[in-house]
Amino acid sequence: MTAGKMRTIVTAPGSLGDVNPLLAIARGLQAAGHDVLFLAAERYLPLARRGGLETRCLVSEEQFSRLAGNPQLWHPRHGARLIFHEAVEHFLADHYQWLEENCVPSQTLLVSHVLDFAGRVYRDVHQEVKLVSVLPAPAVLRSHRTPPRLSGFAWERWIPPGVHRGIYRAADLWLDRIGGAQINQMRAELGLPKVHRIFKSWWCSPDLVLCLFPEWFSIDVRDLPPTMKLVGFPLADSGDVVEPQVTAELGKLLDGLQQGTAGRERPWVFAPGTAHQHAAGFLRTAAAVCEQMRRPGVLLSTAASQLPSPLPPRVVAAGYLPFSQLLPHAAALVHHGGVGTTSQAFRAGVPQVVLPMAFDQFDNAERVAKLGCGSWFPMDKQSPGRLRRHLAALPRTAARVQDIAARVPSQGSVVGRAIDLIDSLVGR
Repeated sequence: MTAGKMRTIVTAPGSLGDVNPLLAIARGLQAAGHDVLFLAAERYLPLARRGGLETRCLVSEEQFSRLAGNPQLWHPRHGARLIFHEAVEHFLADHYQWLEENCVPSQTLLVSHVLDFAGRVYRDVHQEVKLVSVLPAPAVLRSHRTPPRLSGFAWERWIPPGVHRGIYRAADLWLDRIGGAQINQMRAELGLPKVHRIFKSWWCSPDLVLCLFPEWFSIDVRDLPPTMKLVGFPLADSGDVVEPQVTAELGKLLDGLQQGTAGRERPWVFAPGTAHQHAAGFLRTAAAVCEQMRRPGVLLSTAASQLPSPLPPRVVAAGYLPFSQLLPHAAALVHHGGVGTTSQAFRAGVPQVVLPMAFDQFDNAERVAKLGCGSWFPMDKQSPGRLRRHLAALPRTAARVQDIAARVPSQGSVVGRAIDLIDSLVGR
């Protein structure tokens, strides 16, 4: 690092849904004059380089593929355990060592996804460092007034508010057992005290937390600490830096949908998530429903082996396509419940059927339903008949999805607010 020059390290572990918003913030920071280094999984570094950023590999392709290929990743309970274990076992020590060897604390600003525990420990060791935690979705926030939805069990909605305290405590103790010992071992070696109930009181930065969702998609704001700032949906899909073949594929797909009867009917879009390598059942159900209801459909999957073959008439398949360009042409979106996908549907004014599996997806799905923008049921309860019924009910959401679309600000204004908050923190 050059003496006297502030360096901004943006760390984005995770899949494309985690990377896209942090990449948008990193590019905005660089445009605002920051010296930015962007850290992400190997497979996503070309996006950052095409966006003009200097990069470093955070997760090798072998590591990423091994985790994404594990079917337990999408289990409601085992998925959280795998992610937490991965963040601690294969990321914590190496990333912390890199920070110590490559950063000058007085000249370093960290902007990190909340699962960057190494950055959080580094902030405790070097308290002159400012750390900005980035929280993509509200599911991990705690509220006894408006508790997040954490599972697909119907009885969860009837749990008395006071009982959630016990649920949170049990979850904290469970997560502490998974990774707390390694975090505390590192802290002890660095002369730091132990931390307990990591997800309750420690994992987010004490300096600033950027919540990448609006107030109307959040828990009750009275339950938020003052360091948490709601900036809105960043609506980032890297559409301007995707590979040229992606742009060509999108253009070809849209041209095809405008021909014949498909031109008079917008397609249904089906998206199980970019990292989902076990979506064959979902994609078969999607294709069957399109064929049964004689509707055009677009099946999105980065794992071509999961796609049904042959596809029915008027059903096409593609890999990753930017939702900002695809969804304005869609009649509905059926998806896994990632917050980035959800927010893009809000912006496009497209009704949603959400089939959540794990992580924040159940909570995002519940919020879609409460807003009147669609419905949901768990992915493991899918069937062509159930999906047909949910899709058939979507026209009644037409007015509401347009109301919500009008409440979604532009990407530029949201990223700009995030950068203003970061600059204010460091006195720029």
